[in-house]
Amino acid sequence: MEYEAIRNGKIKLSKIGFGTGSSGYTGINLQAKLTEKQMADVLIYAYDRGINFWDTAYSYGMYPHFREALKQIPRERIIIATKFSDSSGKSIVVKITETLRALNTDYLDICLLHGVRNAFEIKMRSGALKALIKAKEKGYVRNVGVSSHGIGAIEASLDIPEIEVLFARINWSGVSMDEYQERFLPKLMAIPYGKEFARKIIPKKIIPSFSAQVESMQSNAHEQEVVKNLLQKCHNINKFIVGMKIFGAGALTNDIEKSLKFIMSLKYVNAFVLGMTSKEEVDENIRIYERFVKSADCTDNL
Repeated sequence: MEYEAIRNGKIKLSKIGFGTGSSGYTGINLQAKLTEKQMADVLIYAYDRGINFWDTAYSYGMYPHFREALKQIPRERIIIATKFSDSSGKSIVVKITETLRALNTDYLDICLLHGVRNAFEIKMRSGALKALIKAKEKGYVRNVGVSSHGIGAIEASLDIPEIEVLFARINWSGVSMDEYQERFLPKLMAIPYGKEFARKIIPKKIIPSFSAQVESMQSNAHEQEVVKNLLQKCHNINKFIVGMKIFGAGALTNDIEKSLKFIMSLKYVNAFVLGMTSKEEVDENIRIYERFVKSADCTDNL
């Protein structure tokens, strides 16, 4: 397994990250359906195979599973990334405190603003971003970043030096990949408490379809090139790039090898997150990864 450091620091992440939010647009988290013991066993197995990077979010419900796994792995050997969907600084402070307590840890390696779609949303959530930066200054957080769900968020991140880590949706087909999110609905959802209000008035059974209306389902060829160019620019100024939705929210699992080969060909992507629920999936992903590494079969143009 290869490892890379964030901004030449001491924190080194495995190239493959263990994703724990596999749901597509169903709203059902596959990892959270496992018991704490079942998920912990898979996390420990992945660690033994070289994966030390665990990705989650406050909303995923995975903290108990992580805490169970950390009973058998020294905390300092695991890189934990988590995400918060909040807009206010006060809410972020509360959730960081809850997260530290839930994981039984003194610090979080990476904290991200979750699902940012455009520059307007970064502005609306500036209080949350400032709270993450302050938490880093106090030692509770080691790296601050953004989980991008839109091209505008990547563009805005270029001009914010405090954003050290950028999670971006990218794959070979453009499915569930970042696009321009400048429409009325995505911006409405960025207004503080807008998301909470929507959840109160929208029936639970149609939330998945509503989310699909807000999120991008398929970016066009131009948008895909824009994302690639922006990520290269971010990488050039030493931001750490993590690829998400490598398998297109499950749509590309029929060609796992092509998906992994593509993401590994992008030299500006430092690491990538794969949602896994079993030891067999861990083995399969690592097998393909190692084969491509050994054969040097990754090229820049596929």
